[in-house]
Amino acid sequence: MMNADMTVAGYVGKYFVKKENKELWFYTLTLGKDANGKRIQKKKRGFKNEREAKKALRDAQVQADKGSYYEPSKMTYGEFLKEWFRGKSANYSDQTTKSTESYIRLHIMPQLGQYPLSKLNVLIIERFMNDLRAKGLAEGTIKRIYNVVTASLNSAERKDIIPRNVATRIDNKPKGGKKDMEVWTAEEVKLFLNTVRREEVRYYEAFHLALATGMRQGEILGLRWRDVDLERGIVSVRQTLSHDGKTLRPGAKTTTSVRTISIDPDTVSMLDKWRRRQQLEKSYAGAMYEDNDLVVCTTVGTPTTPRNLSRTWYSMLKKSELHPITFHDLRHTHASLLLKNNVHPKIVSERLGHASIQITLDLYSHLFPNMQEEAAHALGEQLFRT
Repeated sequence: MMNADMTVAGYVGKYFVKKENKELWFYTLTLGKDANGKRIQKKKRGFKNEREAKKALRDAQVQADKGSYYEPSKMTYGEFLKEWFRGKSANYSDQTTKSTESYIRLHIMPQLGQYPLSKLNVLIIERFMNDLRAKGLAEGTIKRIYNVVTASLNSAERKDIIPRNVATRIDNKPKGGKKDMEVWTAEEVKLFLNTVRREEVRYYEAFHLALATGMRQGEILGLRWRDVDLERGIVSVRQTLSHDGKTLRPGAKTTTSVRTISIDPDTVSMLDKWRRRQQLEKSYAGAMYEDNDLVVCTTVGTPTTPRNLSRTWYSMLKKSELHPITFHDLRHTHASLLLKNNVHPKIVSERLGHASIQITLDLYSHLFPNMQEEAAHALGEQLFRT
C-alpha cells in the first residue's frame, strides 16, 4: 500500500516491505510525454525516510532540467567492479593488487557480482557483511573487503552511475582497525643495533637503513649501489623487491614513493665500509656471484628474501630483550624520532614517500599533543623567563 505526496514534476511516497517488516520511501519523476502522448516516468525506491526521497527527487529534477538525467544503470556490480579494478590496480603495488584481486574473486563477486548496480541496497550489503563473519573471517580482513566495496561504489557515485553509495549507510560496518603503532626510543634503537653488531649477523645494514631513512622493507631490499651517492650523502628509492622476494621491479609503491633521502655521516660511513666488504665477497665467490648491484643481498649477490630478513630480525629482537615491534615499525620509529626532534612534518612526509602531508599527520597525530606542550614550554622559556 502506498501513500503519495504530490510535488512539482514528480512525487514521493512510502511503501511497506512485508518480508523485511520495514517501511521505505520512493520517488517518481515525470519527464514529459512520449510520441504517443504517454507520460514518461522514472521511479526510484529504497529510501529510508521521506527526507532522503525528496532530496533524491530534487537532485533528479535538477539533472532533468540540465538534460543530464541518467537511467539507473543496467550494468551489474560485477561488471563495474572488474572495470574499476582494471583501472585502479595500475596504481597498486604487486602485493595490494594480489590481495585485492583475491577479495574480489573469492568473496565479493560470488555474493554481490550478479546484482545490477541500481538494485544494490543497504540490506544487501549488510547481509554480505554478516555472511563474511559467518565464514569465520577475521574482522581486519572483513574491513579490507568492505573498503574495496566502498571504494568501488564511491567511484560509481562520482561518475553519476548510481545516486549514492549504499555501503556507507550500513549499520554493521566492520570494526577491524589498524594495530596500535609500536615504536622504540633512541636508547632502545642504540641497544638493538649494538646487539646486532655484537652478534655479527648478516643484514645489520638493512636494520640501520630502516632506522636512518624510514624506507620500506621492499625498498631497502631493492636498493642498488647506483642509487647511493656517498659523496652527497643521499639515497634514491627507484627500485623495490616484491614481497615474495622473486621480482625486482622499477619504481616504488606509489609515484610519490620514488624519492631521494638524505643520510647522516655515520650512515654514509657504514655504507662505505659495507661496500668494500661486499667487493671482497664478490671476489671470493668468483663466477658464482650474481651481480644485481644490490646494497643488501646474499653472499653471492642474489636478492635477500623478506623471509630470510625476518628470520634474522626476530632472532635479534629476542636477543636484545626489547619490547617486540615489527620490522615495519622501524619506519614508524624513524618518523616519530624526527617529529620529536621538531623536524617539520612536511620533511618527514617527503622522507617516508607519503602521497600527502595529511597522511603523515593522521598516522602520527598521537605525538602532536606532547610536541605542542614542549613547544609551549620552549616559547615560554624564551619570552617570559627572567
